[in-house]
Amino acid sequence: MLAGFISELLEIYTIVVLANAILSWFVFGTQNSVVRQLYWWTGRLVDPVLNPIRNALGPMTRNLGIDISPFVLIILLQVLRGMLL
Repeated sequence: MLAGFISELLEIYTIVVLANAILSWFVFGTQNSVVRQLYWWTGRLVDPVLNPIRNALGPMTRNLGIDISPFVLIILLQVLRGMLL
């Protein structure tokens, strides 16, 4: 029962990470305050976990011009979720 609950929390967090990644494509090109607020709130939840991944990947991905840390985090979350189930 506890594993199922944690698994669901990981799934919700995965959706938040994905939403943050998608919003990051639009937030700097819009004046829409709803988009900016959503990006800010999801960033508050996601950035503390993404920053260590960004620091670890920084030297390898510096010249790519794209931040792949959300994708790495989603893969890690899905592996962890699979281990729980």
